[in-house]
Amino acid sequence: TIPPLCKTEAAVTVPAAPTPAPVPDDPAASDELMVGDDVCITGYVMDNYCIYTTGDPGVLLDDQSVVTLENPELHSFYCLLDVGVCYNSGFQVLGEKNPDTGLHCPGFELDDTDAVLAAARALGKNGKCKTCTGEEDSNPEYGYRATIKGKVKSLGDGSNSAAGPPTLTDIQVLDEEVGCDGAPTIPPLCKTEAAVTVPAAPTPAPVPDDPAASDELMVGDDVCITG
Repeated sequence: TIPPLCKTEAAVTVPAAPTPAPVPDDPAASDELMVGDDVCITGYVMDNYCIYTTGDPGVLLDDQSVVTLENPELHSFYCLLDVGVCYNSGFQVLGEKNPDTGLHCPGFELDDTDAVLAAARALGKNGKCKTCTGEEDSNPEYGYRATIKGKVKSLGDGSNSAAGPPTLTDIQVLDEEVGCDGAPTIPPLCKTEAAVTVPAAPTPAPVPDDPAASDELMVGDDVCITG
């Protein structure tokens, strides 16, 4: 018989909780854009006035029921190319639509307004857009898209303004169908941190009861011990 005062709790080793896995860096973040880098991107070309000046969020000047970055495909060539307050505000090419926000992200500011005007007016259908010269039914009237190639002139400050996106210089304004030879450049303001799920630390195993403790000594119990 084990005397009650000799009984001790059984030593139970509880495994230590594993250290959570480190969160890896966003792969896109390592590909940092630098001044002088070559850029190629295909997207909607938009004037800064309709992005930043018509409200928060900005709406199309000639259809203020439309959020500019949500539906740039509804932006008329007339508004983009005929209205001075729009084209004098400068242009940018937008990045892809973010499926989480439903909005296109700001892409790259374009430092050559004349190059954009020349290419867009040559493509757009003459009609409502008085400065457009396209005569075919296939010439578009809404949603100007182009492939833009250029070099990074400045990186931008990341703000919600025309100063936010990087600026491109030495630009070429090409047909949308030209595309990019390799992978298109992802604008910095379109990059988001990769969502990484870190496994939760497992709950430590419960400490089992001492088996001996259940064999409690009672008055009247028989006892045998050698000592």
